[in-house]
Amino acid sequence: MTKTAILLPYPVQTNQILEYAESFHSLDIICVEHAHTDTVVQLGKELEEKGCELIIARGVHAQLLRENVTIPLVEMKVTTQEMGVVIYALKNAIALNCPRIGLVGYKNMFGNTDHYNELFGIVLKEYLVMKRDELIGGVEEALADGCDAIIGGDTACKRAAELGLSYYKIPAGIESLCEALESAERVSYAIELSKTNNAEIDVMLNNTFTGIMQVDNDGIIRRINRSSGDFLERYLGDPVGKRVQQVIPSLRRKALDEALVDGKESYSIFVNSHKMEIVVNIAPIRIDNRIQGAVLTFQEGRRIIEMDTELHKELYQRGFIAKFTVEQFYTGSKETKRMEQYVRKIARYQAPVLLIGEKGGGAVYMAEAIHNASLLKNNAFVPVDCDAWMPETLDDMLFGNYSTRPGAPPCLAELAADGTLFLNNIEMLSRESQYKMLNLIRGKFMHNGSHRVSFTKVRVIASTTVNLIAKIEKGEFRQDLYYALSTLSIEIPPIRHQKEYALHWFRHYIDQWQKEYKRYVNLTQGALKFVQEYEWPGNLEQMSSVCERIILLTEQRSIDEAFIRKQVEQILPDLLPGTEKVVLYKDKEAVRIAELLKKHNGNREKVAAELGISKTTLWRHIKKYGIEKDYSF
Repeated sequence: MTKTAILLPYPVQTNQILEYAESFHSLDIICVEHAHTDTVVQLGKELEEKGCELIIARGVHAQLLRENVTIPLVEMKVTTQEMGVVIYALKNAIALNCPRIGLVGYKNMFGNTDHYNELFGIVLKEYLVMKRDELIGGVEEALADGCDAIIGGDTACKRAAELGLSYYKIPAGIESLCEALESAERVSYAIELSKTNNAEIDVMLNNTFTGIMQVDNDGIIRRINRSSGDFLERYLGDPVGKRVQQVIPSLRRKALDEALVDGKESYSIFVNSHKMEIVVNIAPIRIDNRIQGAVLTFQEGRRIIEMDTELHKELYQRGFIAKFTVEQFYTGSKETKRMEQYVRKIARYQAPVLLIGEKGGGAVYMAEAIHNASLLKNNAFVPVDCDAWMPETLDDMLFGNYSTRPGAPPCLAELAADGTLFLNNIEMLSRESQYKMLNLIRGKFMHNGSHRVSFTKVRVIASTTVNLIAKIEKGEFRQDLYYALSTLSIEIPPIRHQKEYALHWFRHYIDQWQKEYKRYVNLTQGALKFVQEYEWPGNLEQMSSVCERIILLTEQRSIDEAFIRKQVEQILPDLLPGTEKVVLYKDKEAVRIAELLKKHNGNREKVAAELGISKTTLWRHIKKYGIEKDYSF
């Protein structure tokens, strides 16, 4: 049964009303009261606290309750018969042949009045409003229109009395109450059905280990099951009624909007809450092909393991901290944007990653970005250049030596526990070290010289500048290690394939060296154009060195193309074709001219003819690139 309250605008005989209500078996009448306009909202809130599920009210009372209380409401309407009785009585009272009568009240209180003028010999004018503060204006308008009397509720009749205008209160008899009770019974059926469904759903929701949350179109939480509390450890208080971002700040608004606005499902979104990774799925709720909110489900991913403060401090002092982040990526093109999104995606997992690209292409930056976008970001990032050490030395560095264990510092694999081990130039690992690295990836670690296996978690990121498949075919690299490493892989394109990316990195290095040496410069448009058009064969390593030279050697604040060209040439000179003589230029055009001069024994006329240019233009190019200083004609 639905707990129902009846609030009437006139003094009531409770017993009489309860007798009528007894025939409506789905209604449990818990309150029958004469409500006053000034206190009806407070009364409604009290009923809400007591568990009232349905209210029957009329006129201004119904309007106030609808605006301030969440309980479903059934409004009583004046029946045609009740209105006829009032009009007949009022016409006799004012004793006019065809009086003008104003009907002042809310629009939803009355039925059709089209035939009242003919039936009762009156002129009925309607002043029906939507808001309470418009009722007094309706009375004043009726007086201005020459009405002889009004019919209205308490507020309207009070104002009519103040203006000396005859009035009659709108009745609320048993007939209108019975109609309201019939409507309430229909609403009750829906309420009871909803209660049954909700009870069944609550049992299902609260007995599953998956967290489930329902939100409306504004992202406000409307329902949440018991298990969700395990995923929201940092949030204190009841999350219902709060925005999702207040409860899960790390959940990106874009993912929620895709469901609420675009109707798109979002699968396996990873967010962090307390010391836990949460896997979130978002599905829109569709009713009649319209989106009416969304359901979020939560499942536990991995617990975040954080190292103690002292170890963190030691690792920082030893440089085992990743600094570069995904946010520092250049994302001005579709390719680089896709790269950034892919890095964010694979960073969620602890599977190995293989970075493939040319020397100096920025593999270490990519590895740091992956680490810092993962759950391991507060733990160790241990980089190792496998090309910098003898194989035996490198093996001891990585896996230690059991014979020297007592009091020995931890090896690199131990320092990387619950963190990331980055192996640059992994192709340089010995076959023995490759096998040990394969075991480490599989979670098994063993010191050199020991037969005791310990289990550990280390994320391995490796980089290479060679074709590992070719190494496998030659027996120089283990096939099983290759497959383990390449579960997730990224091909890092060289700078020459990303002209805009080149400018981004150039500015990054210029800024870095400016801060280092406290010398600040400006780049001209010509300088920026050169940076973008130059191929940077040494990739980021060459670019960083050039930028440092620029900052150290410039005597002017403004850096132009000529100055940058000179630093590039001196960093990476070429040999004159067929000689051991150094030439300081890298432009393809300059190299071509030098080759033709060699071919034609310095004959500029033949060179110009083969290039399809004039001798004057050829002379300008020779002067521009300084070829005449480096070649004996």
